[in-house]
Amino acid sequence: MLYEFIDNQGTFKVKNPQGHNLYFPLTNRDGSLLSSISPNLAGDIKADNDHFITPPLSLVDIKTNLLCRRDFFIKISSPNIKTKNKILRLSSPWKDTLEAGFLYHKVIKESSQLKAEVLNFIPYNLGVEITWIKLINTGNTALEITPTSFMPLYGRDANCLRDHRHVSSLLNRVDLTKHGILLKPTMVFDETGHKANDATYFSLGFQDNARAPLGQFPSLNYFCGQGDLIKPDAIEKTVKPITKNQKEFDGKETIAALLFDKKILKKSSEVNYFLITGMVRASKGKAKLAINNIFSKLNTPAKIEKSLSDTKQYWLKNLKTIDFDFANKDLNNWLLWVKLQPTLRKLFGNSFLPHFDYGKGGRGWRDLSQDALALLLSEPDKAKKIIINNFKGVRLDGSNATIITKKGEFLSDRNSIPRVWMDHGIWPYLSLRLYINQTADLNILNKDITYFKDHVLKRAKEVDQNFKQKDFLLRDKSNRIYKGTVLEHILIQHLVSFFNVGKHNIIRLENADWNDGLDMAPDLGESVAFSFMYARNLKDLACLLKQLKQKQKKIILLKEISFLLDLIKNPINYNDFKNKQQRLKDFFEKTKNIDGKKISLEIDAVIKDLENKSDHLLSWLKKKEWLKNGFFNGYYDNKGKRVEGKINKKIRIALPSQVFALMNKGLDSYQLKKTWSSINKYLKDPKLGGFRLNSDFGSIYLDLGRAFGFSYGDKENGAFFNHMVIMLSYALYGQELSQEGSIALESIYKMATTKEARIYPGIPEYFNSQGKGLYLYLTGSASWYIYTLFEKVLGIKLTIGDIRFKPLLNAGNFFKDRIKVSFSLGNKKLTICYQRISKNKILKIKKLLVAGKKITPKNNSYLIKRNSLSKNTRITVYLG
Repeated sequence: MLYEFIDNQGTFKVKNPQGHNLYFPLTNRDGSLLSSISPNLAGDIKADNDHFITPPLSLVDIKTNLLCRRDFFIKISSPNIKTKNKILRLSSPWKDTLEAGFLYHKVIKESSQLKAEVLNFIPYNLGVEITWIKLINTGNTALEITPTSFMPLYGRDANCLRDHRHVSSLLNRVDLTKHGILLKPTMVFDETGHKANDATYFSLGFQDNARAPLGQFPSLNYFCGQGDLIKPDAIEKTVKPITKNQKEFDGKETIAALLFDKKILKKSSEVNYFLITGMVRASKGKAKLAINNIFSKLNTPAKIEKSLSDTKQYWLKNLKTIDFDFANKDLNNWLLWVKLQPTLRKLFGNSFLPHFDYGKGGRGWRDLSQDALALLLSEPDKAKKIIINNFKGVRLDGSNATIITKKGEFLSDRNSIPRVWMDHGIWPYLSLRLYINQTADLNILNKDITYFKDHVLKRAKEVDQNFKQKDFLLRDKSNRIYKGTVLEHILIQHLVSFFNVGKHNIIRLENADWNDGLDMAPDLGESVAFSFMYARNLKDLACLLKQLKQKQKKIILLKEISFLLDLIKNPINYNDFKNKQQRLKDFFEKTKNIDGKKISLEIDAVIKDLENKSDHLLSWLKKKEWLKNGFFNGYYDNKGKRVEGKINKKIRIALPSQVFALMNKGLDSYQLKKTWSSINKYLKDPKLGGFRLNSDFGSIYLDLGRAFGFSYGDKENGAFFNHMVIMLSYALYGQELSQEGSIALESIYKMATTKEARIYPGIPEYFNSQGKGLYLYLTGSASWYIYTLFEKVLGIKLTIGDIRFKPLLNAGNFFKDRIKVSFSLGNKKLTICYQRISKNKILKIKKLLVAGKKITPKNNSYLIKRNSLSKNTRITVYLG
């Protein structure tokens, strides 16, 4: 591993960290401030895409751009010996060690005379980043030091980095205060409409107990002089610091470079410097009051030390809501970082760390549901609100808004390009199902909520040029806001997809599915892979309605939906794709402008319809898309040609095509065996041990997607894409292939912790062909990893509020003879201990005790009713 864990709370150390192009996330509990920081102190600080406090940074900038670094210059001389001044800068490599934990980043630097500790964190309850610099004289003589901090202040949106960089700087107005600098641009520079700016950016500093700096260098030009950022005049020469406001610094590139007083640092003594950087949004007078209020909470070393301690405890407490103990220090600590990742994804979205190739901020539709998986295990009440709100992003045509803001508001699309991903109907149901299983809250299905409405019609095939509505809510012909049940939203997502087929009678690919790289087959493309998933969900939804039937016999739906529940009134031939297409076309016309009338349907009739659709779809896929090569075809391209199989004497196979087929219980045993064999034969890397997303198709594939323009082994073209590998594991465990599922799941941990990965603890989005981890922290893989570990490996299957135990542990899961997991089920705290009592390779339950009482299995299954559990219950599972 690149790192070494030094305690049982996830803290790790890395020696010589500057040799790796890595970064670390910093944020607070609500994500109001988002930072990245590297061992050379590069990174950026921002509130959102429109408010970057420091200049926006990409992965390349970490090593190359000095203007993206927090820095600290130290001019050193000996008070007793006349020698040329020595200048040290903290962003340069010394003898360095990185220490990081929840959520702080510390670089420990050593030179022949001086030891420096640079610690950065964002208080969990405040919107500022703190830099704490501790200098310790480790030499044999006293040193005279003159320190100067350096923090670039950008104060605008990311677009201005390339467009209007200079002209937007002309808007800058600075206000020098006793402890630092305030930057408030006059306007927000935006070609679509300039407006007054209400944001004030600031960086304040002090030495030890609130001792203010001597002065500062407020602009980049003034700081550099005739030099540059390598040898700025402010450091190399005698440049007078500024202590009062001067107009000449308005309209310039602003920096916070604070000059501190000379300090005689005696042998073994230390001195501390603190920088507080952030942003507030308020009028000028109120902004100063707000900044002063923040500063008053942090203006002594003791206050900052307490804030750091409280921040560490906050994050650790959140991570302990579900606690795994595999009796292995490295794995336990690694899992803590994996558990943090869904929270980081929720707060950062996809776009606010140096790998920001996913756009301009916010989370995508898929992320909302996947992140809820992990949240459900720790905070089900919060997850319920999120799940309900997510369904409000569904359109009446079964598609959805693709972006959600931090405020929970939906946007039509990314970059003003209306697109439809055909898999989006899958994910909300999976999160909802887990919530219901955990809480037994079937009433959520009857919750009335709104629909999303914008200019996009007929799944982005038509645009309403007259749409002017600003609240983006579906209304009926009488302009009344229409609401339908959560169940109605689910049905629309799945029923529309069932009928939305291409000429092979497979659900259309549209603009892509889970694999965003398959985005160039909007006309004739079809996704076999996710047709399997819709078949699975339709069957599962029917099972859920059977549970609801115990409470009610009928459901209320928008009358037009019955048109898609065709088996009830007007059945069609599912084998004829044209019949399906026509039925969907008629539905779209009927729902262009609804009157809002509803009908009552027997649940039994709806169940029968859904089961019929699921059975037909699964049977069709198994028969039509199974290839003689021993695996499933997953796609048709934009010419309507089959993508996978043996083509031009070369095997083409994609992992998602096999994974989503394996998710279904109805596969033949022969198909199960051959599919796993093909995955191992064509997709498992013999050297690195992981599973690739696809085989090498050999060339650019303009009739399918941009992914094949990437170099093979990177991103969506043949990389070790962890999200899909985890779902492979989940699918294999679901087929009770525990040995096979374990191989897939363990491949991720092994790859993440090898020296080739060169990453901090956690799961990256993918590994490339060299085994290097890329796109750190912000991946849906983390949620699915925890979910798979909890439900499949440990076998804690939550079923309408009760627990059905069916662990699929094997000998390889045990480092010692015990595994323990603790979590809450409602207001009840459960501790489950798995005790291995034999050395068998395959382990089965021999005895199960609940609070010391033996539980007798029924039908080879251990069911524990929620109402039989006390507030604190210990469950012991003996395996042999």
